[in-house]
Amino acid sequence: MITIVAALTVVTTKTTTTTTSLTATTTTTSTSSSTTTSTSSSTTTSTSSSTTTSTSSTSTTTSTTTSNNLYWNQTGVIVADHFDNPTSLYFDGNDNQYVSDRLKDHVEQWSPNASAGVTVAGSATGAAGSSSILLRNPDDLTFDTNGFMYVADNGNNRVQRFLPNSTIGTTVAGTISQSTSALTDLSDPVAIDVDENSNVYVLDRGNRRIVKWGPNATSGTSMISNSLLSNAYDFLLSPTSSNQVYISNEINGVIYLWTFGASTPTLTLANVYSSTSTLSKPRGMAFDSYGNLYVADRSDNRVVRYCTNSTDGIVIVDSSSATPVIGSLIAVAFDSSLNLYVLDTNNRRVVKFTRL
Repeated sequence: MITIVAALTVVTTKTTTTTTSLTATTTTTSTSSSTTTSTSSSTTTSTSSSTTTSTSSTSTTTSTTTSNNLYWNQTGVIVADHFDNPTSLYFDGNDNQYVSDRLKDHVEQWSPNASAGVTVAGSATGAAGSSSILLRNPDDLTFDTNGFMYVADNGNNRVQRFLPNSTIGTTVAGTISQSTSALTDLSDPVAIDVDENSNVYVLDRGNRRIVKWGPNATSGTSMISNSLLSNAYDFLLSPTSSNQVYISNEINGVIYLWTFGASTPTLTLANVYSSTSTLSKPRGMAFDSYGNLYVADRSDNRVVRYCTNSTDGIVIVDSSSATPVIGSLIAVAFDSSLNLYVLDTNNRRVVKFTRL
């Protein structure tokens, strides 16, 4: 297991009345016998040295992580609300947003600019059940490349698949209302993901494992089994590897990169360039189209970004600077324009931060 320790790094922060962007910068400084100094804008200061009679100097290197120059307006807009206990957030290719509501026992779809959601899975009146048209405490949802929706039906210990425009679910993982350790069953399924071949991966938290269920399978295959998964909340298939996943561990305050079949994590992410320098109860995660990882850091009320190949996080949305006030963030997602959305459970709503 590799645990990342913070390195000594200079961070440049640029702030306007509506925007906060962070750039992590590492710099070593050159010296010479005589210098000419220049200073840039009020947010960044750089000093250079030059001479025609220099007798000695040291080399200068500068590296900057920009994460594809992605920044967001810190003034957000409420785009969905009136939930009871929202648990997950997802956007499809048409920018429809989907929210699972654990206490209402259903999934709602909110079209762009909609003033109300429409129930697309489970009961519109909040009735719980185990039939093919009902759910009980849904915790997570995702879609495959065919447009089929998958719901982690936590209270029924199963995963349900819904065809487009259908409210009738088919069980594709687990056995209805059974929660044993057998590979035919699930216990406390809290997160799901689907690969391009329609294999369903389930965070089977009660059994402390991630299992893979192939199309039409009647049992799963254990991909990772470890006691650390008893405190896991979310996971995502790696966008760059077919045999690795990112797992958020809420109690330990870390994100694990884990290889299938391995007994320990390959990498641990925890550090953040901030006065609060580590994650605190990280929950939902999302990737942008560039492969950067975003984490809803629940206890610190912020979203942290880990740029591709970086092991130090950058705060991109924070309750201390964002409006409206956001708190206890548990999910993060993007639409097709890379506008950022957070699931604000303190206020039971979804808030949009527009990409600049």
